[in-house]
Formats: sequence, structure tokens, C-alpha cells
Amino acid sequence: MKKITKYIGTGLITQFLPLIALAQGGTPQVRLDRQTILYILENFRDWVSGIVLILGMLMMLYAAFLFMTAGGDEEKTGKAKKTLTWGLVGVGVAMIAYGVFELVGSFLQ
Repeated sequence: MKKITKYIGTGLITQFLPLIALAQGGTPQVRLDRQTILYILENFRDWVSGIVLILGMLMMLYAAFLFMTAGGDEEKTGKAKKTLTWGLVGVGVAMIAYGVFELVGSFLQ
């Protein structure tokens, strides 16, 4: 019971900390112009692409592990091939994300 209370208390504190910070100085003024929106979108793209790239690389490492431990079993080898394929697709999507953003930006100008 003490653990549950501890986790609930920790969760509530982390939820209300931003409100405490806002109470100190009022609401911050946010400029929402074209440059700010592009900056936010670029940061979002970088984070998502990085996460997808890391997951794709981990999938490829897992596929290599499956290949090594398959021992000639067709079912395990097939699973490893599928995992490798999807890992490569993930890495490709992460790389293409940069080009698509620039392409859409050039169409909008």
C-alpha cells in the first residue's frame, strides 16, 4: 500500500510542477510566427527520425541474433529475414523523413 501511495504522490507532484512554475511569473508570451512553427516542426522531425532510426538499427541487430541462433531452422530463418526487412524499412523511413520535409517546404514557398 505504501508503494502505491508513493507512486501516486510522485505522479501528482510531476503533474502539478508546471503549474507551480507558471504561478511564479505569469503566463509566458509565445510568438507563433512562421520561423517558430518551422523550428518546432524541425525538432519534432529530428526526434521522430532519431527514434525510428534507433529502433530500425535495434531490429537489424535482433535479426542478426536470430540468424545466428536459427541453426538451419527454416521458420526461425524466415522470422529473421522478416525482421531484417522491417528494420531496413525503418532505417529508410528515418532517412527519407529529412528529404520529405525539405521537399514540402520548397512546395510551400
